[in-house]
Amino acid sequence: MRSNLPVVAILGRPNVGKSTLLNRLSAQMAAIVDSTPGVTRDRKYVPARWRDRDFVVADTGGVGIESEGWLAGEIERQAFFAAEESDVLIMLVDVKTGVTDDDEWLTRRLKRLRREVLLVVNKVDSPELENEAAVFYSLGLGDPITISAHHGLGIGDLLDRVVELLPPPAAVSGEPEIAIAIVGRPNVGKSSILNRLAGEERAVVHEEPHTTRDTIDTIVESGGTAYRILDTAGIRRKRTGMSDIEYYSSIRTFKAIEGADVVLLVVDGEEGPTEHDQRIASKVDSRGRAAVVLINKWDVVEKMENAPDVLESISHKFRFALHLPLLRISALSGRGMDKILPLVDNIYQEWHRRVPTPALNDFLSEVKTQVAPPRKAGRQLKLYYATQAEVAPPTIVVFVNDAGLVKPDYRRFITRRLREEYGFWGSPLRVHFRTAKGPRDKR
Repeated sequence: MRSNLPVVAILGRPNVGKSTLLNRLSAQMAAIVDSTPGVTRDRKYVPARWRDRDFVVADTGGVGIESEGWLAGEIERQAFFAAEESDVLIMLVDVKTGVTDDDEWLTRRLKRLRREVLLVVNKVDSPELENEAAVFYSLGLGDPITISAHHGLGIGDLLDRVVELLPPPAAVSGEPEIAIAIVGRPNVGKSSILNRLAGEERAVVHEEPHTTRDTIDTIVESGGTAYRILDTAGIRRKRTGMSDIEYYSSIRTFKAIEGADVVLLVVDGEEGPTEHDQRIASKVDSRGRAAVVLINKWDVVEKMENAPDVLESISHKFRFALHLPLLRISALSGRGMDKILPLVDNIYQEWHRRVPTPALNDFLSEVKTQVAPPRKAGRQLKLYYATQAEVAPPTIVVFVNDAGLVKPDYRRFITRRLREEYGFWGSPLRVHFRTAKGPRDKR
């Protein structure tokens, strides 16, 4: 499914500049650009705006990749999925290669879709190459639009034509989207989970690691709520040995985490949690994102003799984040998949939970009677008042006589009691102590 914004899809052979054009149209570095054919493997959706019109640009993998095997076919299939759901098509060709057999074959395929098609000739970065673009009239797609995506030439004219062909603006819902990032080690089933949530084959799924090279945006609507789901490349344990593409994929994964509201951390139940899973969870927490741990392949784990040991291992590995809910699922069979989005809703609400200042001060009065505040060098810590400074993540500020008197174990005690009292389930909880001049009644 997708939002009610119109979609503009970019299609073309490998290495004609589709990702560079996506970055130009969206005015952001949204896609990895590399000279290696096949870097873009899935549909990638990026918001764009021109002349007060909002729309979505879909980048696709190159069609006609000269390689055998499952991957080339999957890339091509994903490209045509994007074409079928689009409102405007951009067929991108390379002026320096001229008309190829793949260009002619792609033209025939696009004409059958009965969509508005703009023929865009890329890499026209000199007046001499303008005349070369005339050969593309033979494709029968009308007047070629000449651009240089690399240098930004002709992009404004192209956007003008795109906006002219967009359907009339649709009514926009006032409800915000919930952004979800699916993260984890390579080959734990992230793309399969995305496909299950989307109800379609939105991402290339295969047992080969690193199939997903870039983040993939998908809009899923359920129960009146829109979710923008980001499937990300697997986060490798070390940078050593990474190619440039893998390195930038990992950077975009962390960027996706920072842009998410809720992170789904996928753990391979068959292999069990690893220290790398712990590090990913720690990174998610440090960036203040709400999170759920999905234990995938649970249908396989159930058949194993040591299934109870797997659960115990998971609990031990994530003992530093006991607030994170664990959900046992199977992306292959569909088990537990219907529980993910309702759980995301609950976690999202907890991430935005706000506790009134009077309630927090009543809470402080109670905890002071349970455990005496610590002493240091003859001085005792005094708790004056507390207030919640922020949500997403929830941030509590406790004003005291001397913040230097706060010991780590007492900070952990206050944090634990806040969770016991108010929940904040699945959400990081920040507790800061600030030195105040003296007690003040904020109630």
